[in-house]
Amino acid sequence: MTAKIYPYLTFENAKEAMDYYVQNFGAQITYHQPLSEQQAENIGLKIDSLADTTLYAEFSVAGQKIVCADATMGHPQTSTLISIMLNFGEDKDGAQQLFKQLADSDEQRVTVPFGNWIKGSMMGQVVDHYGVTWIICTGNDIAN
Repeated sequence: MTAKIYPYLTFENAKEAMDYYVQNFGAQITYHQPLSEQQAENIGLKIDSLADTTLYAEFSVAGQKIVCADATMGHPQTSTLISIMLNFGEDKDGAQQLFKQLADSDEQRVTVPFGNWIKGSMMGQVVDHYGVTWIICTGNDIAN
């Protein structure tokens, strides 16, 4: 059996977070399911607009699927133990373009400038508005 791994991000407001990723990362929202009235009642949420909630959603960045939802059990915490790596393979221009777009915005913080890395590849790292670390890299030998 072969399984797939998808980053699953939890936000206080996933719909708002997805809009941030659309504006800053060029993401595309591919699916959004709000909480039902019964689900909101069962967890004790008093919500004016269920359409603004997220039970489950999917968006893509550079063609890679990311899953997200609202935190329904408190405030989500970021972790420096986990990063999202976007490997552009041999597409150095695509990787450089996304990294430059992110680095040129005040919405993200560059923690490693884009440059030479290992095995002839390139890499740069940013931390986004939500504390998620993104590694933008190139090279077919990396993370295969």
